[in-house]
Amino acid sequence: MIKKRPKYGNKKVEYQGQLFDSKREMQRYVVLKEAEEKGLISDLRTQVTFELIPAITEEYVEHLKTKDKIKTRVLQRAVTYKADFVYIKDGEEIIEDVKISKALIPKEFALKEKIFFWKYGKRIQLVFNANDTI
Repeated sequence: MIKKRPKYGNKKVEYQGQLFDSKREMQRYVVLKEAEEKGLISDLRTQVTFELIPAITEEYVEHLKTKDKIKTRVLQRAVTYKADFVYIKDGEEIIEDVKISKALIPKEFALKEKIFFWKYGKRIQLVFNANDTI
């Protein structure tokens, strides 16, 4: 089996038993973890999934030998967004996504960001450097 090369050439990195999509993401985690230990932020979580559009399902009847059974099947899977980091700062939930640069933001991310804002009323904070302000 041939391994697929990552879209932006990033390599997965393991740190303290946790797997990160890139070295930059792992470095940001270290900065956020230090901020949490200092009490600047709380409830730091990684790879939090948000549902943007629910799955589309339908019910159908399966005819068995002795009875009919109603089952559900998925016609289209849910559309989700996975945030790199979520934490609480000054009583507000902050959602962060680590990116390489503004020029390399995928079109699908821009669309998910719009849907996220529409559904949750929150902006996704983009981080380009591990040491960006918290």
